[in-house]
Amino acid sequence: MPRLDARVKTDLVGEAQCTGKSPDCSKKVIIKELSLSSALIQGLSECGEYVRIMQKLPDGQKVEIEGEVVRTENDIAGLELYHSDMATMEILWDNIRGEVSCQNVCPYCGAEKPIGTTLCHICNTPLDFDDDNYLKKHFRHTFLDRVKSRIDKLDTGHLEKVIKVINKEILKGKGHPAEDEFIGTSPAMLDVFAMIRKVAPSDVNVLVLGESGTGKELTAKAIHERSPRKDKPFVAINSAAIPEGLLEAELFGYEKGAFTGAHAQRKGKFEQADGGTVLLDEIGDMPTGLQATLLRFLEDRIVERIGAKGGKKVDIRIITATNCNLAEMVRQGRFRNDLYYRLDGFTINLPPLRTRGEDVVILAHYVLKSIARNDNSPAKRFSPAAIDIIKSYDWPGNIRELINKVRRGQLMADGTDIEPADMGLQDVIAEAPPGTMKHEVANIQRKAVEKALQDHRFIITRAAKMLGISRPSLYALMKKHNIAKPNLGAEVMS
Repeated sequence: MPRLDARVKTDLVGEAQCTGKSPDCSKKVIIKELSLSSALIQGLSECGEYVRIMQKLPDGQKVEIEGEVVRTENDIAGLELYHSDMATMEILWDNIRGEVSCQNVCPYCGAEKPIGTTLCHICNTPLDFDDDNYLKKHFRHTFLDRVKSRIDKLDTGHLEKVIKVINKEILKGKGHPAEDEFIGTSPAMLDVFAMIRKVAPSDVNVLVLGESGTGKELTAKAIHERSPRKDKPFVAINSAAIPEGLLEAELFGYEKGAFTGAHAQRKGKFEQADGGTVLLDEIGDMPTGLQATLLRFLEDRIVERIGAKGGKKVDIRIITATNCNLAEMVRQGRFRNDLYYRLDGFTINLPPLRTRGEDVVILAHYVLKSIARNDNSPAKRFSPAAIDIIKSYDWPGNIRELINKVRRGQLMADGTDIEPADMGLQDVIAEAPPGTMKHEVANIQRKAVEKALQDHRFIITRAAKMLGISRPSLYALMKKHNIAKPNLGAEVMS
């Protein structure tokens, strides 16, 4: 059976941190053989189960590669490598490709490779190593084999997450909304997605509640696009943006000559949406007089244009949205209770961004990539300080504000890294006043991070596992609390 990846002989010196069965240790090692998925390491005769190697490659780039020890013999250990991103694989491939291209045998099965051959005649593996897209094509070709080699190490919960990611990517562009702003993995958002799936197939009226900028219109679109009405119109109306005297004409339409300025007949939004869905946004700002007209329409679904002698029955689904507390407005007499109960057939409460945990970072990355793709501009990234600010900021404008700040950062950043000042968030960095709840929580957080790092000798992978967070999140917390990492292996990396 051919190898999964091309392997080359090396004599690269690196610094290894070992964890697992034996006590944690840090030592110099020599990488004798290296591929994208495996390595032979000299100097690991007594090592733990997992190894992280800090390595300076011949082209000067520094990488960290992590792997599991799968076999040992004398002073040599065989590692199965696990890469956290495609970028690391690309760096390794850039340093492997040159030597692989010069070999006169297939690096996968060992068969003789005639000059100019781009496909092995024995294992049928592509050998066009000089192609800039070779790595991407090779990764796709070997993807299933890579997954199979890891299946036994995953439990059912992990497999379910993998399937969810695959399904989500496949469904993009397949008739379901793939809006950049409408994503999330927090429990609150997963509940929202579940409610959308349940209510969408029905015709029940839906009331969407949430602060400004939380995605109320996107929620309405998601319901529409998952309903039997998805091929019919979706019409959104902002009740607060249209003057009171014009709102009725906008909703119901009018006949020619019905009032001054009515020079031609015009269909209203309800009639335009026949068969589809209407979103009445900011329903809490609808004038009291028009509330009675809307209630009458909801009871008989008959549209009567202003100036018309008769009406027309329409088939539409009504979704309403507001950032107001309608129940309280009913108690104060500012909103009709009979209309409220008619609209409140099914309520979806959208959580503010500040309560959605890691969603804010996921969302920020997603928006940044989308902006770069849509504007055809160079890809940029958030600095650790920017990530820290994104996590700690309250986002009073919610998703709408996040999008605006990320767009500003993309435009203002001079280099590849977006800093807090580029997003206009530099003033958020100030410490919380001593004695406040925020200060006390930060103090507890800092102590927990310091203890985890000290207990595991600043081995980030193990400390992050102990804290129950990801490695990037731990790095961000270290930055936030000014916790310096010892310069391990400086003589190797310098």
